[in-house]
Amino acid sequence: MPPLRDPGTACGSVILLALFATTPGNAQEIKLADCPPAARKTLENEAQSSPIATVRREQEGDESVYWADLTIQGKMYAIGVLGDGTLVEMNLAVDEAELTLDRCPAPVQATFHREAMGEKISAVGKDIKYGTTVFETVVHHRGHAYELVVAEDGTLVEKVLVIDDEELPLDRCPAAVQAALKHHARGGAISEVTRSTGILHPTFEAEVQVKNRIYLIEVAENGRLISKSLEAGEE
Repeated sequence: MPPLRDPGTACGSVILLALFATTPGNAQEIKLADCPPAARKTLENEAQSSPIATVRREQEGDESVYWADLTIQGKMYAIGVLGDGTLVEMNLAVDEAELTLDRCPAPVQATFHREAMGEKISAVGKDIKYGTTVFETVVHHRGHAYELVVAEDGTLVEKVLVIDDEELPLDRCPAAVQAALKHHARGGAISEVTRSTGILHPTFEAEVQVKNRIYLIEVAENGRLISKSLEAGEE
């Protein structure tokens, strides 16, 4: 069974797609004129004639990303561009990334209290999703983590079980899992195994090559076969 939700979406992280995650402390403030010409051109085009005061240059691996925060038609945006002018990201900004529950709008607080299953809510993330401001948190209930996403008018957007994944070699799996995967692989090569927390019990999944075909095999912790399916494109 595939994971229901990547834990990377838990509270405090940004739901919007981030192609380049920056490393704290690597930012350097520069003038727009000091950006590479292609980066400067893209920033100016996306700014729609709005003034750009300064730019942050942030190094991610071998790439430099140039970020500008500016107001366009009364709304604050963050724009990131590579040195060759490629637009990395343009996001409608929110004024706070994280806040306490009592600082959320009253309808948001009410929905969180209703959906938290009696659990305490500490930090709440604030972001833009589906074109509106949303508030996110994660609550832990009976050994499981649930992500709650609520719109600013109190509408429940998402309530999902967080499924945690871990990659591990075959020899670190339970003996019953190793035996089951080897049995169903029928001598085929077994790739690295993905262990998921599951809903009631952990599950183990691996890609296996069987006679030039790639199969996805998922087994339970006790070795019971859950599914064995031919990968898409292999039919």
